Amino acid sequence: MQTLEAIAKRKSTRNFDPNKSVPDAVIDTIVKAGCQAPIGGNQRDSLHLTVCRSKDILDAINQSTAAAMKIEPRDFFYGAPVVVFVSAANKQMAPGVEYANAACVIENMLIAATDAGVDNIYLWGAVQALAKNTELCAKMGIPEDFRPVSAAALGYSLSGAAQPRELSVSLSANYI
Repeated sequence: MQTLEAIAKRKSTRNFDPNKSVPDAVIDTIVKAGCQAPIGGNQRDSLHLTVCRSKDILDAINQSTAAAMKIEPRDFFYGAPVVVFVSAANKQMAPGVEYANAACVIENMLIAATDAGVDNIYLWGAVQALAKNTELCAKMGIPEDFRPVSAAALGYSLSGAAQPRELSVSLSANYI
């Protein structure tokens, strides 16, 4: 698949098949693509990736998130069998750069996943609740001086493959 074709085909999936796993080699390729993302100041040691396949951990995050939001528990990962969390060092070279860096990493992973036929979604909400749960972060192996800032859920949609869209300027834009 060509890059622009993968970009046009990528869509957010909110109904993963929890029983269909993603092969390890495919996950490794997706994570490697994420590691090729541009990082502000080339500060590669300011990010940490956690690949989670543990249903128990994902269930614990769901419970913790629902409790933090004071809502009924639900699956914030939409049944995805794999979630890659991007954590950032607490000390950054500029305020907010960790979110830009994480977004670049995740975008590379989402495009690589689409190219490999793996459905995906960018996650933020549940990750923010997770960041406040230091016990769960420690259980996940996230370094002590890091906090989760976003994640990518990976798997296969129950609805079938995404159809490519035509590339267009769909956001407000001007050309000078």
